[in-house]
Amino acid sequence: MNNLHSFLAISCHFDIMSLDSLNNKIIGDSLLTTCHYLTLDRENITLGGFAISDEMCVNYVHYYPKMNLEVCKSSIDTKVLGSYFRYMKQYNDEATSESKGVDENYHSIHWSQANADFLHHLFYNAPLSMQCNQSSGDRFPGFWNGVPRTEILYPLPLPKRRCASTMSAGKSFNDVEADEEEE
Repeated sequence: MNNLHSFLAISCHFDIMSLDSLNNKIIGDSLLTTCHYLTLDRENITLGGFAISDEMCVNYVHYYPKMNLEVCKSSIDTKVLGSYFRYMKQYNDEATSESKGVDENYHSIHWSQANADFLHHLFYNAPLSMQCNQSSGDRFPGFWNGVPRTEILYPLPLPKRRCASTMSAGKSFNDVEADEEEE
């Protein structure tokens, strides 16, 4: 698939993007999206969810012709995430536990730069759990856990964001990443 994107609008709260063209796509092509958040003002991890204090990464895709697809969601594979929490307890002396839920385990970890980097690496390399529902609400049949990640052959540059009121010291995510790379 070609690298297809153009920005229609950039806001301090969300980005609206439009793909230039999706003509001539073949079976096996993938459409990948990634959300980046700058939460340096927080003392602990920020989890995804529906609360205003949570981060949300939502993508709407309009397509034609109509298909029997209602929604698809993906997350890190559940078994891999469980292994990560066990590893953090055994080798990093974190207060994670198999009896705790995912949110509580994340909040049990002391988030040093090394721990954040390790989790970032895990997220970008671990297989996925997929949940795709048909228009009826029923799950599509098949095996949807342990799905390998799609290889990104031509990564796109991150967009510049300049929303000083929502960024630490007026820096964009790219500026913070550039500062980190220089260290």
